[in-house]
Amino acid sequence: KGFLETLAKFNIKQINPHGEPFDPQLHQAIAQVPNPAVAPNTVIDVMQKGYTLNGRVIRAAMVVVSRAP
Repeated sequence: KGFLETLAKFNIKQINPHGEPFDPQLHQAIAQVPNPAVAPNTVIDVMQKGYTLNGRVIRAAMVVVSRAP
């Protein structure tokens, strides 16, 4: 918690896109998994959270994305 508070102090924000549509500007897809329960190109798992500094991506979130079965 203290680490995240220090990051926020310097305007560094976490990217945790679970359940959001895939955005190649913020996310790095490492796998696609067929999943009929959610819409295609939806982030279904986050392997590594990303970070932004003053609105710019300093590390993209590594995610698993759904695709049509």
